[in-house]
Amino acid sequence: MRHVFIINPTAGKVNKTEELTKQIEALSSSESVEILITEGVGDATAKARNIAESGEEVRIYACGGDGTANEVLTGIAGHDNCALGIIPIGSGNDFVRAMDNFSREDFLDIGRMVRGTERRIDLIECDGRYSMNVFSVGFDCAVANNMERFKRLPLVGGSLAYKMSIIYCLFSKRKHPVKIHIDGEPFSKATFRKTTLLAVAGNGKFYGGGIKAAPLADMSDGYMDFIHVNTVSVLKFISVLGQYIKGNHVNNPKYPFVTFKRCKRIRFMAEGPLDVNFDGEIHVMNNPEISIQPGALRIIEPAKA
Repeated sequence: MRHVFIINPTAGKVNKTEELTKQIEALSSSESVEILITEGVGDATAKARNIAESGEEVRIYACGGDGTANEVLTGIAGHDNCALGIIPIGSGNDFVRAMDNFSREDFLDIGRMVRGTERRIDLIECDGRYSMNVFSVGFDCAVANNMERFKRLPLVGGSLAYKMSIIYCLFSKRKHPVKIHIDGEPFSKATFRKTTLLAVAGNGKFYGGGIKAAPLADMSDGYMDFIHVNTVSVLKFISVLGQYIKGNHVNNPKYPFVTFKRCKRIRFMAEGPLDVNFDGEIHVMNNPEISIQPGALRIIEPAKA
């Protein structure tokens, strides 16, 4: 079996390249092992696609955060000769959080990953882009975009920039006029007049570094978990935010402005380009339509210790 490790040296707070390389090189000499280091945005996709197009049976390990994993996924999607492993050295690692019965430390064990078993999971697809975890529109995309503005301020780091962006968007980015169709039927709670605070399609449970947006999601059930929150007042938003982070907002009678549905296809229609989130990566799209692709990806789970 061929094993290829694609390492993002900028993932997380500390460059883990040297540490990972030592662990990988310590593997049994009977394994065919390669190490590739990314050089910028999109490079993981290019490297993964080049390997996938060889047609050879291969396991590719994305060593980074959710963004690196999504880049590798984009490169191998549609190539059934590839299985994807995640080595979570980034700051988010939401996909690993969604893997029941495993911890982050399990996925960091290179030996166990190489010996690991495979299973198939679903993917969310939209115009040639893919998400293993969460696709979303609305407030969270606005927070991510404006966070970059605040990070450019002197003495403002990532965590502070994120908090500043939440406060800014709380007062300026709560209303998102978008029409939504679910499995071909209009969704009455989302129109240009009935504005959306946020809408999430979950294949996995978490996004945003541990926010449990889709707490009932199952990555292998052939459905997306659709969570929609109507625009509410600032005070009401603050009251629900803590429960939303914990995953207590679904089917909760205290929050009638939150809707939960399971579906296979969702279309978002806006009057102009729409910011959308694929596994933490923000893209601009026109009237995106997403669908679930059952069993489309082979994922590697760590072997038992």
